[in-house]
Amino acid sequence: MFRRSPPRLSSLALLAAQLLGLAGLYAADRAITHGARARVELDAAETAAFAEGLLSSHVQTLRAMRGALADSDDVLSDRRISAVIEDLVEGRLLFSRVWMSDSTGAVRYQRLFGAAGPLFPPGLDIDTATALQLGATTAAVRQTRQPAISTAGRILTGERGFSIVVPLIVGDQTAGFAGGTLIAATLLHELSRRRPLEDAAVAIVASGDTVAAQNPDSASERTRYVAVDTFHVPGGAEWQVSVARPARDTLARVAMWAIGLAMIGALSLALIRERREGRRVAERSTELERLSTELLRANRAKSEFLANVSHELRTPLNAIVGFVDLLRDGVYGELAPRQVNPVDRIAASAAHLRHLVDQILDIAKMAAGRMEMHPEPVDLRPFVIDVASEFEALIADRGLNLSLAIGGSLPRVRTDPTHLRQIIVNLLGNAVKYTPTGGIAVRARVTDERRADHVVGTPSLVGAPQGGRVWIALQIADSGIGIAPADLGRVFEEFEQVNAGPRGDSMQRGTGLGLPISRRLARLLGGDITVESELGKGSTFTVWIPIDAADIGVRTGAQTPTAATDPVSVGVK
Repeated sequence: MFRRSPPRLSSLALLAAQLLGLAGLYAADRAITHGARARVELDAAETAAFAEGLLSSHVQTLRAMRGALADSDDVLSDRRISAVIEDLVEGRLLFSRVWMSDSTGAVRYQRLFGAAGPLFPPGLDIDTATALQLGATTAAVRQTRQPAISTAGRILTGERGFSIVVPLIVGDQTAGFAGGTLIAATLLHELSRRRPLEDAAVAIVASGDTVAAQNPDSASERTRYVAVDTFHVPGGAEWQVSVARPARDTLARVAMWAIGLAMIGALSLALIRERREGRRVAERSTELERLSTELLRANRAKSEFLANVSHELRTPLNAIVGFVDLLRDGVYGELAPRQVNPVDRIAASAAHLRHLVDQILDIAKMAAGRMEMHPEPVDLRPFVIDVASEFEALIADRGLNLSLAIGGSLPRVRTDPTHLRQIIVNLLGNAVKYTPTGGIAVRARVTDERRADHVVGTPSLVGAPQGGRVWIALQIADSGIGIAPADLGRVFEEFEQVNAGPRGDSMQRGTGLGLPISRRLARLLGGDITVESELGKGSTFTVWIPIDAADIGVRTGAQTPTAATDPVSVGVK
């Protein structure tokens, strides 16, 4: 009988090393698997967040289209809608179709983007539309007065897509509905562009139905990693984003187990490095999220600060101007001859500062969307002559000529006279400032885009806004220094100053807000401002004022006017 010999210490050490090696390999194998799953889960979470944010931005864009509603009659204006589409939708969002309806559900306006497709039938009632269950979606929007998203299905172009419907609330009433159709493949392409997923299969699922899928065969292998995350869509429903990646690490794991203990150290280092990278990515994501929140808060605080400071500065400035006027009127006693000039300079500086504060307040209001409109009928000729008369003394002091050619048969316009006056004052002020010699001309005429020959012989009117309607082109031309072709686009940018004076001469430099404010006001009134200029030969700014259909022919009879008649010319030197 033989006794079993006790195990050798070296064998025990080797066994222990082998066990430790196996344990390390197993742990490394589990870590690689966990890292791959975590990556897929992160892909799904970020893609879901991007999808929710993207749909939310489209909802906000459709909400902003309520600015296209006309006055209290709730009549939809094609020009107003087109302006909103150009500013908020075209070139930046993913809509393939945008439409607006009145409060009864009848489609009054629609526009296609990208590939051509059939239009909705004229007067389509969205309450009864069956495509994409649009009628049911609209009914839900009417009931909740909240945006909603339709089910996915085949849209009119034959592609798979869905629609978003948003109520347009004016006051306490639903004045209409705005809707947009998105192609599902376009949505998925945009999400992949923001979060590149080269070899992953991505799908968006709603209530068990696949809305869109990308690379469905790229992860068809038996072994793969799948992650699903949810996000909210308009109306409160939850959609899912599914991301699947093939398990590309199988061969690496087999090689790792084959090499064994010799590769334990390298695998451990790789594991540590991967974990550090994961922590760094997570920390960076958290930091970016925090910075984004702070940036939004700072931008909102900046707008509120500008508005509040500008508003508060007006009170003491008005007091300064008022007391200076009292001094100049002799309420506190006659001014000595040596005091007249300083008091006049105080008055001019205070008025200039108040003008700058008003400009900053206006731009803050526009940025916040709080600029109000009060349209009323305006006879253009007496209105323009009254505004231009305020500049006659200044123009005469500079030795310039002022000529007014405003037709007496011009139709009246429905616009906000306060905003229109501010536009004309800004343009006349710039014309006087940048015209050392020569003169300034103010003229107006009617141009009808519905006529094929409305620009014949009038090249300066080629820049009329699109819309197929009748406009009044109010032109303010000068013989001043002009604008270089490279600077024509810059003059309408905020805080941009072309041909500005020295920095020490603040009375000449201004803030660079006059023209941007004027263009924004013109677009708020349904029109626009264009400029033509040649360096050294003067500039011509054209204010395009839309004419309401009810006012066409009020003064000119049944025919649509094509030019201003009965012009009045006034010369001042």
